Amino acid sequence: MMKLGFGDKARRYFWVLLFATYSVSAAGVVIDVLGDEYRHLSQVAVTTVDADEDVRMSGAAQVAAVYRASSGAPFSTLPPGSTFKMVWPDGSSEYVMIVSPSSNVGVESIPGSAQKAQALDKGAVDNDASADASTIVGSR
Repeated sequence: MMKLGFGDKARRYFWVLLFATYSVSAAGVVIDVLGDEYRHLSQVAVTTVDADEDVRMSGAAQVAAVYRASSGAPFSTLPPGSTFKMVWPDGSSEYVMIVSPSSNVGVESIPGSAQKAQALDKGAVDNDASADASTIVGSR
């Protein structure tokens, strides 16, 4: 059996790390509930990161279902284990993970990922949200 030197191992780990980092960053989905298809969902309209976890996860599951339905490949979009960032109507956000696409509450909150909304004036929030809308995958 051939042993690899330190340089060969480092080179191999570098490429594995680069590929893994690219895969994670390319697969990131951000769903902004201010988009037309999410704005009026019953579990989303008044939800923030301060709401009860059951309410938040119900809203996130509802948004994930609409996101899947509006995609070109609904059965392969957001498979179990995938994560996405929910941006709630007040600007607060959190990351959630899909655990079961067939369950009505098939998402779990990722502990420590909740971010409260920044206290800005209304005009700055509106401008910031519309600027971000062009880069957010979930709003079309």
